[in-house]
Amino acid sequence: MVYEQDREASAVLLRLAVQHMSQHAAALTPTCYAVWYEYLAGINPRLTLGMDERLMDGGVLADASIEELYRSYCSEFSLEKQQSIREASQNVLGSIRQQAEAVRAHSHEFGGQLEQSASNMNGQTDAGVLRDIIAQLHGETAAVASSMHDLSHSLERSQEEIDELRCQLDNARAEALLDPLTGVMNRRGFDKRMEEFYGIARQKQLPLSLAVLDIDHFKLVNDSYGHLFGDRVIRGLAQILKANIKGRDTVARLGGEEFGLLLPETETEGALALCEKIRSTMAGSRIRRASNNQEIGGITVSIGVATLMPGEDRNAFFDRADQAMYAAKAAGRNQITVAQI
Repeated sequence: MVYEQDREASAVLLRLAVQHMSQHAAALTPTCYAVWYEYLAGINPRLTLGMDERLMDGGVLADASIEELYRSYCSEFSLEKQQSIREASQNVLGSIRQQAEAVRAHSHEFGGQLEQSASNMNGQTDAGVLRDIIAQLHGETAAVASSMHDLSHSLERSQEEIDELRCQLDNARAEALLDPLTGVMNRRGFDKRMEEFYGIARQKQLPLSLAVLDIDHFKLVNDSYGHLFGDRVIRGLAQILKANIKGRDTVARLGGEEFGLLLPETETEGALALCEKIRSTMAGSRIRRASNNQEIGGITVSIGVATLMPGEDRNAFFDRADQAMYAAKAAGRNQITVAQI
C-alpha cells in the first residue's frame, strides 16, 4: 500500500489510530498500527469491510484478529514469508559484517606491524636483519591479501544470496496475488489489475469491460457431491476462463464460487461474445468425481457484464457488473445480463 497523506494528515491519523488501538485488546505493534491507519484513512475498501464486520456490535480486536486483517488486506505477502526473508537478510548482513570486521582487525594489525618494522629498519645496516624484516613484511602482506581475497569471495556469495532473496521476495509478491486453489489471481490481484486497467482506460479513453461470474446453485453442488467435488467445479471454471482469454485479459477468483474477468480495450459486444462462449462451454462440460469417477454435468454460471462509462469510478463500475450478475440469476440463471447504464 502506498500512503499519500501529508505530514499534517498523517499526524491526525496517528492520534486517531492510537486512540482506537488503546480501546482494543491487541498489542500496540507496528502491524496493529498499519491496520488501524489504513482503516481510518479510508484507503483500503476491502479492509474497511473486514474491520466493520469485526467491529459490529462492539466487537473487540485481539492479536489474532489484527494479524488476520493485516495478512488478508494490508500485507503483500504472509507474515511467515516476511519473517523468513527478514531472517535470511539478517544472516547475509551478519556474515558480511563479520568478514569485514576480520579484515579490519587484520589490516589494523598489519598497520602496527608496518610501523614496528619501519622502526626496526631505522639505521639498521645488517643485511641479514633487513632480510628477516622484509620476509616478515612479505608474509604479513600475503596474509592481508589472502584476507581481502576471502572478503571478495564472501561478498560474491553474499551478492548471490541477496539475488536469491530478491527472487524470493518477487515470488512471494506474485504468490500473494494468486488464488491457491485455481492458480488465477485472487481478489487482491484483481484489485491491483483493476486499478491499472482503469487508469489506462480513463487516461487514454479506451474501452474497458468487466464480467462477474458466479456458479449457479453451488451450495447444492457441495451438499450433493461434497466439497472436494465443489473444488473441482471451481477449478474447472477457472480452466475454462483461462483457456478463452488472450493478451492482457485477466481472470480472478473474487471469493467462493465467484470470478471476475477484466477485459481491457474491449467493448460490450466483444465481452458478450466471450462470455457466451464461456457460458456455453461450462454448461456443456462434465466434471468427474474423484471418489467414483462419476461424471456430473449441467453445472452452469450466471454472468453480469459492464463496460466502463465516462466519469464512472471503479466501485460503481464493479457494482454494475455485480448487480447484472444477480439479475441474471433472478432471470433464471445460466445466462448473461448486461449492466444497466
